[in-house]
Order: sequence, then C-alpha cells, then structure tokens
Amino acid sequence: MSINTGVMDQEQLGKFVKGYAKETAATIYTQLNKPKAGLLSSFPVLDLPSQKIEHFGQTWSPGMINQPLDGAGDTSKWRYIHSSKDLTNSWDKQSFKLLDSAVTAQARDQMADDGARMVRDYLASCRVYKLLTELKTKRADANTHAAGVIGGGAASVWGSAGAGNAEKDISYAMTKIASSTGIPLEEGQYEFGLVYPSTVLDEFAQLNYINLVVQRLRDYLKGAWNLVSYPLTPYSDGDGNKFIDIYGKTSSDVLGTSALLFVKGGQTMRGGNYVPSDIKLYETSREHATGYISTFKQCVDYLAVPTDGQENGKTALVYEITGVSA
Repeated sequence: MSINTGVMDQEQLGKFVKGYAKETAATIYTQLNKPKAGLLSSFPVLDLPSQKIEHFGQTWSPGMINQPLDGAGDTSKWRYIHSSKDLTNSWDKQSFKLLDSAVTAQARDQMADDGARMVRDYLASCRVYKLLTELKTKRADANTHAAGVIGGGAASVWGSAGAGNAEKDISYAMTKIASSTGIPLEEGQYEFGLVYPSTVLDEFAQLNYINLVVQRLRDYLKGAWNLVSYPLTPYSDGDGNKFIDIYGKTSSDVLGTSALLFVKGGQTMRGGNYVPSDIKLYETSREHATGYISTFKQCVDYLAVPTDGQENGKTALVYEITGVSA
C-alpha cells in the first residue's frame, strides 16, 4: 500500500487507518486459516457455510469372511454419527487504536504495526485455546498417565527440574494410541503432534544420549515416530496477566502441567471458521476527540471426531500425560 510520508490531518489519518485495517484483515485471514507451520497447522480451519461446525461419521463393523460368491453382503450394523457444535457464541474480538497525535509517518506506522501484531497474536491465541480445550475434553478416558510412572516408577516432571523420562512417557502414549486404534506407525503416513509446557523446553532441546547416539529428543522423536513437538507459552497481556479474556475470568493456561499427544489432521479433529457475507470481520470508527479504533472479529472453533461410536463422543487419537511440569 502506498503511504503518504508527510504529516496527516484527521481526515487523512482516518483514510489511512481504514485502508490499513482492510489489508490487516486479509493478512490475518490468510496467516491463521492456512498456517504453514506451528500448532495451528495440525488442524487446518475450513470456512463454514453456517454458524455451525459438523461432522457426519459412521460406526465401523466387521465385514463377511469366507462367504460364497452369491448373496448380498450384510450391512445391518452400520449407523451414522452426527457430531456438531453451535458457534453462535464463538466470536473473538480484538481492537487497536491510532491516536490523533500519531500524525507523522513514523508514529502512525509504528502504532499501526504494533496494533496489527497484537490483534493477530490474540486471535491466534484464541484458536490455540479452543484447539487445546477440545483435545483435552474429548480425549478417551483411558488415554492418560502421570509422567514418570510407566514401569513402576514414581511421578516426576520432565526437564532439568526433575528426573522424568519424556522419551519413555511419549513412547508409551504412542503405543497406546496404536494398540487401541490400529493406526499404523511404521509407514509414516500419519504425523503426530505433541504440545507441552514451554517450561520444560530443555527436555527436548538439550543434547542427550539416546539409542547410542548423542541427539536432541525432538529430533529423535521426529525421526522415530514422525512426531513434531510444540512448546506452549500461555497468552498473556501487556501486564503479564495470563487470561484469554479482558475481564480476567478465563485463564489462558488451558494446558496446565500436562502434555497432549495427538494424531494430526482431520481424522482427529476439524476446525471451522464462519465467514458470513453480511457481517464485516473488521470495522473502523472514530472515537470522539481521541483517534480511530479498528476492531477485528473471527468465529472459529474445533470439533473432535469421535472414535467411540457416540455423537460428540471422545477420541482415542489423543493422549494426555499429566504432571510433566511442576
């Protein structure tokens, strides 16, 4: 966008802010809906035709073995499963303001860039919060254990602060997912994700002696299990408060001290983004005697695909390891 580098009056500033907001909205939409890397890329978000995210699935049943050629197959055990989530109250909103005093090119560009980054970070954090909430809520009840207890050991956290063994915990979780779902591990057709508290990042980043080779745990997991690890730091505001809402009621630390292992992709969870044609996802208005405020909106949520044969049921493709951090 061509930017006037001279001093602006209020009318010119308003035109600049409206143009900047339009470009910012388009950029945010592209970056968040089609992320190339990071946790959000594990479950791509698709545009929804209505304010509802749905999944139509089927129960699975055995076929017929050792039958004569003639005769129809028996399909009496098949039934459909309809899972859904209403997105009426799933709107996330964030704003930034350009003050009338930002009349120089440097001031307005800095204020606009900082505001756009703040909006993008917040809307992305809302998506991460919803993604993790759905994974934790919908994981199969049996898919969990406390870090360190596998093999009869005592519970212990990962990283330099404890004597835990992340490799053993993760391998056990991978085996449990494979043994309960039948998902193949050796062919590399599925990619796994592991999100964990960034307070134990050193467990994955430092060099270790693994299988007679000095290597980082994150590199070993990628090569051995096709697993990508994601350290998570909960969203915090400019004052360091870890809340996802402006009212200070909802903690942004949905992961807590757990790590979540999951199969990436649509077989585990679907992401949906409602983009109505009659509602603008950004708008700019004049705040009396102050400046211009631009507000951005998104209507996004996630829906797990059940593996238990129940509508809005739970999935065995997610596993939780508790107590990985203090």
